[in-house]
Amino acid sequence: MVNALRALGAASECLGVVLLLAWWRVAGGEVRAAPFAVGFAAGYLYRHARTVAGCRRLRGGPGRTVGVALAWGALGVAVGRSVDGPAAKRSFAAGLGAGSAGYWLARRNE
Repeated sequence: MVNALRALGAASECLGVVLLLAWWRVAGGEVRAAPFAVGFAAGYLYRHARTVAGCRRLRGGPGRTVGVALAWGALGVAVGRSVDGPAAKRSFAAGLGAGSAGYWLARRNE
């Protein structure tokens, strides 16, 4: 059951990324590679940090879960403010979702 819920979460993240990228193509916008790559790395490392800290369930470690989320949330805000323009911000957001889903896909059998 837990793996099914994680798969559903990863699928929804992938769907969000696909919808964001498709929307930009229809709107004639560009997808920048560098912010996408930074977002992918941040999303992947966020999932890894949660796994290493033991934050798989909120009930199991609410303090750790909130601490990791706040730390990475601050990092996301800092990067979001440092990128230049809406296209770069959207590329970063799509990278976050892709990196988070990519971590699950890479580690799903562990």
